[in-house]
Amino acid sequence: MKSINFFKDNFIYLLFTIYFFLGIFLVKDYGITVDEEFHRYSGLYWLNYIAEIAHLDNLKLEVTQKLNEISGHTLPNPKDFPFYGVTFDLPLAFFEFFFGIDNTRDAFLFRHLINFILFFISTVVFFILCNQIFQDKVLSLIGSLSLILSPRIFAESFYNPKDIIFMSLFIIATLFSVKFLRDKNNSSIFLAAFFTSLAVGVRIVGIYLPLITLFFFLFNTDNTNTKLKIFSSIKYLFLFLSFLVFLWPFLWEDTFSNLLVAFNEFKNYPWKGEILYFGKFINAEFTPWHYFFVWFLLTTPIIFSVIIILGVIYTFFIFFRNLFQIEVIKNNNLWRENYEMFCIFFLMVTITPILSVILLNSTLYSGWRQLYFLYPPLIILGLFFLNFLKKINIKYFKIFVLIFSIQSFFSIYNIIKIHPHQHVYFNGLANSFIKGEFALDYWGVSNSQTLNHLLKNTNNDEFPIKISSASFTDLNKTKLIMKAADANKINFIEDRHYESDFIFTNYYYFTRPIYNKKRYTIPDYFKSYYKFEINGNIINEVFINMKNIRKK
Repeated sequence: MKSINFFKDNFIYLLFTIYFFLGIFLVKDYGITVDEEFHRYSGLYWLNYIAEIAHLDNLKLEVTQKLNEISGHTLPNPKDFPFYGVTFDLPLAFFEFFFGIDNTRDAFLFRHLINFILFFISTVVFFILCNQIFQDKVLSLIGSLSLILSPRIFAESFYNPKDIIFMSLFIIATLFSVKFLRDKNNSSIFLAAFFTSLAVGVRIVGIYLPLITLFFFLFNTDNTNTKLKIFSSIKYLFLFLSFLVFLWPFLWEDTFSNLLVAFNEFKNYPWKGEILYFGKFINAEFTPWHYFFVWFLLTTPIIFSVIIILGVIYTFFIFFRNLFQIEVIKNNNLWRENYEMFCIFFLMVTITPILSVILLNSTLYSGWRQLYFLYPPLIILGLFFLNFLKKINIKYFKIFVLIFSIQSFFSIYNIIKIHPHQHVYFNGLANSFIKGEFALDYWGVSNSQTLNHLLKNTNNDEFPIKISSASFTDLNKTKLIMKAADANKINFIEDRHYESDFIFTNYYYFTRPIYNKKRYTIPDYFKSYYKFEINGNIINEVFINMKNIRKK
């Protein structure tokens, strides 16, 4: 009996513990994205900048050496991308030297490890945040599981250094923003300002959170003295801006003008590439208004989406119900209690960025990852609905919990089934028609899977093998996370198909043979050798030179 009670009392802690050690074990399974080298380079670039102005000559010498090693690859100058803060990349660059990491494979595996650990922390914090609002461990667990068991989020938590890191810090910042709104003391002001600056230091779009937080703080008609509210708001804003400037070297010179530059660059992100959407290639600058909604609905587990949609409807009902109530008009307040305030708060946190993206025609591409940070507040909106259902009809609530549990098991099954390629997950609504309709492995994460297959199925005396590419993604990036011995077994030959042993293609080749004004052709004497597929969709296909067969 004692053991049963112990398990019952500590079930949630056990779940998080299992998840943590599982994640640590899985880190090595994931490939590398084409963007990760830039983020490492960006961290080292700004570390070099700090070492120079601080006259840390030994550190500068070591950093410069690493930068020179990377400079052989074509990479943009981090100063040309001011909208990318360095809250994550800069500390990781420092820790490379602190821990003596001296090769690229270990550097990226270390980055993946920290990526996951931070996300894991955010899932625990998200549980705490939900429990702060609802005082209900079941609802809070549903919230955290919705986050963890979304297959795309699960995969990218290991290697996405922008969107997942921003989402993780956004969760932590939101927790302390809620504490600030509720407690109004100096410690909550300090922590809210600090963690919000960390989030904004990753992506400038996080500026929505402090603005919305201040609005709700100032216009909350409670017993707090108006002068005290104004003073606390000024204190919060001052601390937030101070932390932001301190943590973002780009702002150390011409602070306010550079901050405006960063915001304008984010608003009109200068990426002029094409995106595959419903089988057509369209310019990313002219993304349709429904792009986010479609991608969200097709790549999120169905029941998770249903709960969120019901939550959005419910919170909109609360908002409009309060908006037209006589006592609300008299008191000039949209809520009668903290619970309603937080309901409307999370609605605003969610819809404000979405409306901004639509109205400003902001550039979106490669799915909805730029808006991942909205997923946790959307989940919370769903929990508001479930909490309402629990109060009015416990039987219906239990049915929803049961359906959610079934969906969770299906999500676990899908995560296991396509591991480690959960980043190409589509739900049951989409699987029947996504072929050639939507982008798949746009980051080239699966390239390592295909290259490792070639190495395993090539005779040892035939190395190095020559591979040419008809792929959208740069295969040289994949070598960065491969073991040196394996990487040395491969020579990439650009645009000289006739000389190669293999031609490497990805899904872009099949959907559009002409990409970026460049024609990819496969000679007749090359035959299909290996197809890497997920749920019937070709991610990569390799063609072998029949004049020089190297198959075992």
